[in-house]
Amino acid sequence: MMCGEFVRLAGPFPSGAAVGNDGVATANTSTSANVVGRVAAVYVKYNDTPPATTDVTVSALGTSPMAPTYNILVRTSTATAGWFYPRVQVTDTTGGAIAATYDLLPVYDRINVLIDQANAADSVDVWLLLVS
Repeated sequence: MMCGEFVRLAGPFPSGAAVGNDGVATANTSTSANVVGRVAAVYVKYNDTPPATTDVTVSALGTSPMAPTYNILVRTSTATAGWFYPRVQVTDTTGGAIAATYDLLPVYDRINVLIDQANAADSVDVWLLLVS
C-alpha cells in the first residue's frame, strides 16, 4: 500500500439461507449498491453446519455498464472460515502477463455471494478488506 491510502472493511455480505436438499442446497445474494476499492483480503464465515463439499463464490456482478462479471474469490469443497488474499496477475501494455507479478484486484460493482453444495439453511457471510 502507498502512503495516504484508506483501508476499510465492507460487509458482511450474506449469501442468504441455502435452499434444497442437504449436500446440494444453494443460495445467491447480491449487494444493492456498488462496492468500490481494491480487494486486499476476503473473510468468509460459514454459518450453521455446512458440509465439507460447500462451494463459495464471491464475484463482481457485472452490472451494466460495469465490466462483465469476474470472480474475486472461489473456495471449493471446504467449510473452513478464514481470511483469504486474492491477487490478479499484472499485464504489460500489450496484455501479456508479467511473470510473478501480482496486485490487488480492483472492484467497482455490486458484489454477489453464492453458496453451493451446502445443506439446507446453511449460509455464509463475507467481508471485503478494501484499499482506496
